[in-house]
Amino acid sequence: MTMCSGNILRVLGVMLTAAVACATASAQPWSFTKIVDTDTMVPGRSENFNIGDAFQSISVYGDRVAFRGRSHTGLTGAYEWRNGVGRAVADRTVALPRGGGNFNSVSAVSISATSVTFQGGNGSSVSGYYAENGTTLSRVVDTLDIAPERGIAFNGWGTDHHAEGDSVLFKGYTSTQTSFQGLYRNDGGTLSRVVDMTMSPPNRSDLFSRFYDWRLEGKTTYLTGETTLGYQGIFKHDGGVLSTLVDTTMSLSDGKKLIAVGDVRPYQQEIVFQAFTAPDHQFIASKSGDSIDILVDALSDPPGPSTGYQGINQIDYKSGTLVFGANDFAIYTNYGGQLQRVIGPGDVLNGKLVTGATFYEQGFDGTTAAFWVYFQGDSSFHYDRAIYTVTIPAPGAADLALIPVLALSSARRRRPPAP
Repeated sequence: MTMCSGNILRVLGVMLTAAVACATASAQPWSFTKIVDTDTMVPGRSENFNIGDAFQSISVYGDRVAFRGRSHTGLTGAYEWRNGVGRAVADRTVALPRGGGNFNSVSAVSISATSVTFQGGNGSSVSGYYAENGTTLSRVVDTLDIAPERGIAFNGWGTDHHAEGDSVLFKGYTSTQTSFQGLYRNDGGTLSRVVDMTMSPPNRSDLFSRFYDWRLEGKTTYLTGETTLGYQGIFKHDGGVLSTLVDTTMSLSDGKKLIAVGDVRPYQQEIVFQAFTAPDHQFIASKSGDSIDILVDALSDPPGPSTGYQGINQIDYKSGTLVFGANDFAIYTNYGGQLQRVIGPGDVLNGKLVTGATFYEQGFDGTTAAFWVYFQGDSSFHYDRAIYTVTIPAPGAADLALIPVLALSSARRRRPPAP
């Protein structure tokens, strides 16, 4: 079966904004707000965040920013910042909710209207996902829980999860880390299976072999999966029924066939996703109804001083707006009717020259984006990095003035999933 697309560069737009604390801020359409930097003291501690991997897994909801942080002494935790005030959600001084000692590791932070959720464990026998609502820390699921439809306990987890209200979607393992896996939900304390390796995609007999990406939207789950025969697709699970939205049997209107699909982001009746038509031809596309429209072609020239995206990394899509990070160390958006650069090498924040910016897949809530940047002079002798937020400006705002410098060479490139 071949599905045609409009192959239209459909600019849904994303331009970000909030408050640059420098003299020219008032003249720029965006202003950036610094949340925390490598000189900031860890809440409740006499140490700062001055270390290379100080900021990871940044998530935003309204005026709240959550992230996995690490201090210069190696203390790791989940932290939340709101209106200039930070607090520790959980770190190595905090006990696991139902025994097993204190947290030894914390990672994969997600924030929602009701809580901050994260992956953590004691470094040995107990690990899982946990939620903290500002007063109470509770478990979402851990290795003492039995996997629904499987009948044995979880013993490992995927690297990411997604939280929305009192629902959490996650990947769980019930054998070795590279063996049996499935996607599961916890909705208000009730665990259920979405899909696992005992199941096949619609109208196919080959079983699922792995799951790459997953997102909640109310009671509906969206996911990207692959089968034992290498078939890949993006699927929707709703009311116990699994349906196919996009797969590697489909082609664009120019005849180019999809060879791989990746991250999926739903919004109402639309999905935005990453895909490839060749190992080096990556793009971000939108599907609504039967048409697949290209939003960003990684082989095209990006706006701003960069000479190429050098690969698309993390994406997020909310309220009809796309934000994404690329491997040229810049962040882009398509808000306002045309593809635009938000921040990257050569820009100036607080009087300092930016040399790179990193965006995470839960870094945009539809109004505010959060990300971290590093500045010229950043080194292992003294790290100079910070988390900023930026909010969407009024439509028609002028382009952000950039101070051009040579773009840095690319780092990791997101390619089709390995077989």
